[in-house]
Amino acid sequence: MSNVKESPVRAAIKSLGLVFGDIGTSPIYTFTVIFLLLERTPVNIAGVLSLIVWTLTILVMVEYAFLAMTLSKKGEGGTIVLREILTPLLKSGRKIRLVTFLSFVGISLLTGDGVITPAISILSAVEGFLLIPGCENITQGTLIAIAALIAIGLFAVQKKGTEKISGVFGPVMLLWFFSLSVSGIIAIIQVPDVMAALSPWPGISFLMHHGLTGFFILSEVILCATGGEALYADMGHLGRDSILRAGISSSSPCCSTTWARAPFSSRTPAPAMCFSR
Repeated sequence: MSNVKESPVRAAIKSLGLVFGDIGTSPIYTFTVIFLLLERTPVNIAGVLSLIVWTLTILVMVEYAFLAMTLSKKGEGGTIVLREILTPLLKSGRKIRLVTFLSFVGISLLTGDGVITPAISILSAVEGFLLIPGCENITQGTLIAIAALIAIGLFAVQKKGTEKISGVFGPVMLLWFFSLSVSGIIAIIQVPDVMAALSPWPGISFLMHHGLTGFFILSEVILCATGGEALYADMGHLGRDSILRAGISSSSPCCSTTWARAPFSSRTPAPAMCFSR
């Protein structure tokens, strides 16, 4: 982390660029994936909305932002740091071996997430071309090629360091979250019923009435929290305070993403995902 003192606002904007890019887009493709398999009825939309909003609230804001980020070592976070904190507290060798095993599992999951997340995020963004008039006939191969070029370009400039990367993408993400806020407010004005998602009851009712299907849907809902682990893992780059400021300021726009998708999902056909063709 840089020793140069900078304003809290600037640090928070950098955090948006480095930490919140994934979590800021995850709810969008989560909605698309779920309603490829689920009938679009007002009850289903309200239930899924509620599940997404409360997953973001509990998993990202409560578990990661306010619980996990209190566990650090010299300002650093992550799975390995968590193991180093726990090991001195454990007396039994069996418990230490269990924590070590869980650490390997956590690192493996993080590596897998790092492989698939850029592909899913970039691909879902590029698929937005299909919604632009005149671009509906873009082929699957073209979309994949565009996504691949973007991924290669991003990894090529990543060696510049987190300071420069966050400085470039921070303002972009600030504009993105502002756009989400505006679209979310417009959606709420048009369809005020989506405010029911602030209650956990529609989500609970959805799970109770759908049985095993609801359980499988819940496994897709968790996609909305993809990238939430970055709050803890990247704590050493930007500091806990700046990430928390950015998280609090972006959590409401992130939830408004799901509200903006609700009227869209209930009035239009599902956009075709190129990996499902």
